[in-house]
Amino acid sequence: MSTSTERPLIKVIVGSVRPVRVGDQIAAALAPVLAEASGARVEIIDLAGLALPMLDEPMMPAMGNNQKPHTIVWSEMVKESDAVVFLTPQYNGGYPAALKNAVDYLYREWSAKPALIVSYGGHGHGGGQSGAQLRSVLEFVGLDLVAGNVELTLPRDSYGADWRLTDAEPIVTSHETPIRAAAEALGARLRNKAEAPVAAGA
Repeated sequence: MSTSTERPLIKVIVGSVRPVRVGDQIAAALAPVLAEASGARVEIIDLAGLALPMLDEPMMPAMGNNQKPHTIVWSEMVKESDAVVFLTPQYNGGYPAALKNAVDYLYREWSAKPALIVSYGGHGHGGGQSGAQLRSVLEFVGLDLVAGNVELTLPRDSYGADWRLTDAEPIVTSHETPIRAAAEALGARLRNKAEAPVAAGA
């Protein structure tokens, strides 16, 4: 986690790992808005680059006995963050298996960590079902979800011939009010945590 002399660090976790996807584009457009509204530094973690295999740790994550090198790397990425933003698409009414797998690799690392969910999907739904399912799981593992889910609707004409977005910034701009409100709530939670007195003996 950040030292007392640094701005807090928010990590945006890109939940889609498909070869052709738009999550990385949305994350890049989202990051500066999150940073400005929260007053924090923002970095992006792309699960596609992390390439976690299906959960292969021999011990339960709650035991904190990580053995695989990829688990240790992932654990450190999460531990050094002060907050996380989960960016998820909607696949068949739910969120991607790769994102669930990444969540399941860890347990203690998630405890009481401030978090937001940003979902995205086609016209008319904004990934709402995926965000709702993800929220249930994240609350179960102990993340501190500080605001309601933000849902981004992707217009049909926002895609190019390659099924990538022609420009992600207008999509983020069109949802800037809820994004900023959620980021401001996350920033406030981080400041409150930083200012909270440490309990004796902690």
